[in-house]
Amino acid sequence: MLETVSKELLAYQMDRLDSYRELNQAVKPGGIIFAGDSLIEFFPIKKFLGRDLPIHNRGIAGIDSKWLLTHLDQQICDLEPSKVFILIGTNDIGLGATNSEIKEMVAEIVAEIKRKSSETQIYLLSILPVSDATQYQKTVKVRNNETIDQLNSALQTLTGIEFIDLSSSLKNANNALDLQLTKDGLHLNLEGYEKVAKVLLPYL
Repeated sequence: MLETVSKELLAYQMDRLDSYRELNQAVKPGGIIFAGDSLIEFFPIKKFLGRDLPIHNRGIAGIDSKWLLTHLDQQICDLEPSKVFILIGTNDIGLGATNSEIKEMVAEIVAEIKRKSSETQIYLLSILPVSDATQYQKTVKVRNNETIDQLNSALQTLTGIEFIDLSSSLKNANNALDLQLTKDGLHLNLEGYEKVAKVLLPYL
């Protein structure tokens, strides 16, 4: 079953965007930005990556790559970051986009960041695996790990980015998201985010 964006979710997304627009005014250039969907928004970045670093979370639940491209200024470019870590694409899959369409959209995001904030280092995070457990099918929906693996292989070929593999540290022996690291088969719990943080720390 494909996902849809409800009026309630869209209202939430616009509210978050307005909030970020206000917060951005007080942010000094040269910081570190994490941008993407709910997997970023719900990431307790300060807890796991350090409270002393100028890290700013600009994740918004439910967004896809088209949304991020449209609102790139508010979520990334207005902040003139030294580094940006982007995790986007799982909701594209949920909405029915093909891997080639997602890759093309992410390439546009990278090109636009390069154009507007040429000094920013771009780190593209791998799309995270999902659980194959039956009890989580209502959350996971059309997403599957074969498609995600193929998309990650395609995203690795993009120029102008450094690709960071988060998936390997989160998978079980069946190539699916480890049940101990998720709360609903799609989103990570604190143990999952702790594993992600260990991969990311050397890049900060």
